[in-house]
Amino acid sequence: MEVKVNIHTIQYNEYGDTNDIKVNATGILYEKKDNTYVVYKEKQDDQETTTSIKIEDDKVTIKRFGEVNSTMIFKENDITRSNYLTPQGMFVIEIKTAKLNINMEEKIDIDIDYNIEIMDMFKGRNLIKLNIYK
Repeated sequence: MEVKVNIHTIQYNEYGDTNDIKVNATGILYEKKDNTYVVYKEKQDDQETTTSIKIEDDKVTIKRFGEVNSTMIFKENDITRSNYLTPQGMFVIEIKTAKLNINMEEKIDIDIDYNIEIMDMFKGRNLIKLNIYK
């Protein structure tokens, strides 16, 4: 089923600077083995990235494929580590999910509050608000 995907991310770095990112895309939603998946593509500077969002009862996994390849796993009160592959090289990212709210009633609303650390280069806190609807 075709859906609208709205993502609003606010990034706070360790110095107090903020970055506000909004993505609006059209994607495909489907169910597989009791999980919900949403896949969409976005284009920026002639680079296309495919993003896959897997929604489970208590966990959300976001995978990105393209110029940057990454897997980010969000589960409340969990710490996850994964590789973040960019044209500049591979980095290890650590995610500590402080809050994860998943509401899948009429539409899908997901709120994620997490701390991220990219090796010794970046530390910050991100708030993601995902809205997925027909």
